[in-house]
Amino acid sequence: MDFFNRSREQDLHPGGETAMKAPFRILPVVLVLVALLCLPVTAIDNTTALHNVEIRQAHLAWTALDMDVEMNAAVTYCSTLYGADTSGMSALLAQFREKEALIPSAVTDEEVDALVAGMKNTTSLFRDETFVVVTKGQGKWEDLNVQVLAAKENNPYILNKQEAYWAVRKANHLADFDAWVKDGQQKLDTLKARGYDTTAAQRALDVFASKRPAVEAALTSKTEIAILTVSPQVLSLSEDFVRNLAVAQEQVPDSMRLKLLLDQADRAVVLADKVNTDLVPYLLDIGDADPVLSKTKTDITASRKVLDTGNLGATRTEMVHVQKDLVDLAQAYRDVAHSAALPEEFTAELNTMALRLDDAADQMGAAL
Repeated sequence: MDFFNRSREQDLHPGGETAMKAPFRILPVVLVLVALLCLPVTAIDNTTALHNVEIRQAHLAWTALDMDVEMNAAVTYCSTLYGADTSGMSALLAQFREKEALIPSAVTDEEVDALVAGMKNTTSLFRDETFVVVTKGQGKWEDLNVQVLAAKENNPYILNKQEAYWAVRKANHLADFDAWVKDGQQKLDTLKARGYDTTAAQRALDVFASKRPAVEAALTSKTEIAILTVSPQVLSLSEDFVRNLAVAQEQVPDSMRLKLLLDQADRAVVLADKVNTDLVPYLLDIGDADPVLSKTKTDITASRKVLDTGNLGATRTEMVHVQKDLVDLAQAYRDVAHSAALPEEFTAELNTMALRLDDAADQMGAAL
């Protein structure tokens, strides 16, 4: 998922010189591209969505104040022109400030979008009204631009809003970055505890996490160029982690693999029970086939109990006994087949049973 998204914010100063129908235009604020941190593992959660809105609020508060100062400077200049009527401009400025006051209460993306749209409409009307007043009063667009620039240059209120915006943006992005890493690590820890191989995914997450200083440095620089330089790197690494996580989730976990091996041993025990029952009419003493089979059942039960605790290391230790039991039981059936006078078909059945037990033991040994 995209790590940096561009905001839906648009410049509050629509149009250009063509739209103004004159050389003058209210100087546009440089629109910063709001980088929104998103969780790549899942959809954006409530916290990240809230951070998104907080960043947009801070950005809108900055650009709106910048526009407010421009509009106020324009009203001041136009009021000096001969026969100028600035009542329309002042009314539109008042409307703009009413919307500006609503920024803190815009707590959803939709509400911020509505405010931006309303402000753009007001500034468009203000621009048209300014054109009429300046033309009628024979004002000079160059002088108006100079006055607007002077009002904005080193304006402490604008600078304060700008600093506030970057502070909110930095804090929220870093918080979301940390939450992203924490969420990814929790997923990996859960998979690993269930026996999944998370080696590649863990490495990908660690590489992603290592980019935090670069992200922080880009945000500290307060320049879009720095952010746009690091964002593709972070995006690529987040996508790499998502791919590796998906691969890990598709694996058969060790816990399932061990369970399947114990299930196979159980099936062998059922067959061995039948074999032992069939041997009794021919032999009063079937040798090790009976006590080894009993031990196999006990060790399988013990292994299952440990597996249920989730301790795969201890489960493997227990299953080593089961593996040896299967080997010993196979040998016990071979001994009976070679030493006892049994019907030919029964001897063949014992040898087949021994091969089946050997195969189960080999598979278990390979997994342990």
